[in-house]
Amino acid sequence: MITDKQLIEGCRSGRREILGLLVDRYKDDLYRFCRHLTLNAQDAEDLFQEVWVRVIRKLEKYDCERSFKAWLFQVTVNLHRDRYRRWKKLQHRFLGEASFQADFLNIRDSSPLTEEALLRNERNAELEQGLRALSKRYLAPLVLYYYNEFSYEEIAEMLGIPVGTVKSRLNQGKKLLQTSMQHVKEET
Repeated sequence: MITDKQLIEGCRSGRREILGLLVDRYKDDLYRFCRHLTLNAQDAEDLFQEVWVRVIRKLEKYDCERSFKAWLFQVTVNLHRDRYRRWKKLQHRFLGEASFQADFLNIRDSSPLTEEALLRNERNAELEQGLRALSKRYLAPLVLYYYNEFSYEEIAEMLGIPVGTVKSRLNQGKKLLQTSMQHVKEET
């Protein structure tokens, strides 16, 4: 199997077909992460493309001793932060205050709905609603840790915060998510 380092060296030498291999290797994980950050399919696609444009431009500066996936996700977090700040400023300017709408991608399989599947769909809907209620400061560490399985240290590096802050935000995020999900259950 070709290593990330070999793929990056191929990209740096101008071999465009190698870039496709690099994108293919990380496209599913990266898109899923973009989706969790943006909570919107169209915004996730835009962020995904913007990340790869930035990565291509900055590939010469990438340190091959670091994990490429961690660096890729750090670029994603930074771009998302920038986009989110611009979005909040615009929304505040035009609406007076930020309002947030999220429409999650509703993934369904074609198998018949069993009681187990219905319960799973209900739990997923509750989780999605709970995630929508979380602040970005808690959402990003939760997604990076539980969905993408990054270590505390990698998350700290990506978000530019101390490891202790990562642990604290994970703990607080879990508590807020549990509270939010309890409210969702009480409303239904």
